[in-house]
Amino acid sequence: QGSVARREGEFPPRKVRCMMYGFGDDQNPYTESVDILEDLVIEFITEMTHKAMSIGRQGRVQVEDIVFLIRKDPRKFARVKDLLTMNEELKRARKAFDEANYGS
Repeated sequence: QGSVARREGEFPPRKVRCMMYGFGDDQNPYTESVDILEDLVIEFITEMTHKAMSIGRQGRVQVEDIVFLIRKDPRKFARVKDLLTMNEELKRARKAFDEANYGS
């Protein structure tokens, strides 16, 4: 398989390097490693987006579509569930902060 076609700057290599380092790789991983991982990430996101668009409302990707697609993968499902919970907590905290500082 060849490299996944993408626009310049779509997924900056710096972010991939930081992600790799965060998961235990060297602080300056090989460029080839970054390129391969970037291709895999873009391919995964592209495939998931296409699948989500085919099961949900035409032309739209909704959170529920992604949850449906990963429901049988316990690790991904747990991570998505954690991220969605965290997102709701952040929304509530922002709302409380805004109400406390700006009134409502």
